[in-house]
Amino acid sequence: MYKKRNIRPLRFLPLLMALLLFCAVTPVPAQAAGRALKLGVLPAADSIILHVAVDEGLFSEQGLAVELVPFQSALELGAAMRAGSLDGHFGDIINVLLQRESGIDQAIVATTTHSSPAGRCFGIVVAPTSKAKTLSDLKGADIAISSASIIDFLLTRLLDHEGLPPDHFERQDIRQIPVRLQMLLSGRIEAALLPEPLVSLVEARGARTLLDDRGLDIPLAVIALRSQWTDADTVKRFRAALAEAARRIDAAPADYKRLMENKGLLPKDAADTYVMVRFGTGLPGREPAALPPLPDVEAVRLVAAWMRDSGILKSLPACEDVVIP
Repeated sequence: MYKKRNIRPLRFLPLLMALLLFCAVTPVPAQAAGRALKLGVLPAADSIILHVAVDEGLFSEQGLAVELVPFQSALELGAAMRAGSLDGHFGDIINVLLQRESGIDQAIVATTTHSSPAGRCFGIVVAPTSKAKTLSDLKGADIAISSASIIDFLLTRLLDHEGLPPDHFERQDIRQIPVRLQMLLSGRIEAALLPEPLVSLVEARGARTLLDDRGLDIPLAVIALRSQWTDADTVKRFRAALAEAARRIDAAPADYKRLMENKGLLPKDAADTYVMVRFGTGLPGREPAALPPLPDVEAVRLVAAWMRDSGILKSLPACEDVVIP
């Protein structure tokens, strides 16, 4: 009997060891471990959707703890992602693809802005002193951009949409937005490609917009999360909180415009002319309270091909791995 009692447990020893090994190497989702999701954000107009979702407890209602970490530039935000101090970020497809190539496993879980005929998000503006009335008048003129960025990509797309070559302008890499604005308004540079609400800001000071992105059909701003946060349940709850924030903002744009001012997302002298960002409700082809559509494979491929051709990206990614459907 003694010998029999000792043999039976030994029969299950390999199974027990396998289970222990599995538990040791299988990662526990951060949310399940009770840790807040740290999300890097930039002072862009459409980031208001994240502030509303946090401040009004919409993430909490979905059982998610989310902490917003502010940054003033995509460069600083990218460094924080590489350092491992962030679980995700607000940005664009270019940032996502660059970070993925550098080894940061992540995927896009939501779009916050998609170009739409309902409102502009970016515009090519000319200085108050410029006499140009059309883009053709600006052939060979200097234009302020931020190279290897969504601004650079959008300029190529806007020119292509107008039947103009990518070298129509002389692109000047001026990364600091305050410097870009100062040079434009003083006439030291004739044109600039700017995002809203900066387009409204410089218009209020005498600049003129010659072309904007309303004729395009591309995702402009997205939210990406590290792989440990991209399980189906977490992504579903994350999107539900964002969709409710979008519905509230679209239903009361004047109220949330004031909140944007308070958050430093909208300059006060641009508030009167700025047309409030719309996320989905009431826009053609979108369900009520829907978020802007996720980037499809073609959208990711378009951006990735431009990045590769521009020498920014070494190789094309597997596009289906970049977005959580």
